[in-house]
Amino acid sequence: MALTTGIITNTGTSPATILVINISNDNLSFSSNVVYHIYVWNSLVSKSLVYSNSLTINANTAQILGFNIAGNTSYEVQFLVTGTVPTDTVINVFGTDSSGNVVHHQKVLQQELTQIAQLNP
Repeated sequence: MALTTGIITNTGTSPATILVINISNDNLSFSSNVVYHIYVWNSLVSKSLVYSNSLTINANTAQILGFNIAGNTSYEVQFLVTGTVPTDTVINVFGTDSSGNVVHHQKVLQQELTQIAQLNP
């Protein structure tokens, strides 16, 4: 199942400089696999893939990832979660400012992710 945050605007008085992704596998027996793509926009029209990776999240563990997105006007994160019980993998995305504070209008919780047909290339 592929998921996206949708395009998140990163402008204003306190734009995010670090993108934080929390991935938790709440299944007690089975690992899950997560592929993520992070896209940024330097202007209103230019979408660029800047980070892409595949992770195995072991049963009952979590990973917290951080990525520099400073200076970009927008960003989007897409995920593909596979495994025996992919629905047990919970993903939350946060933009944080230069002091490490969550930019509240830039948080996307698991239930707010949108299902898409596939990851963009």
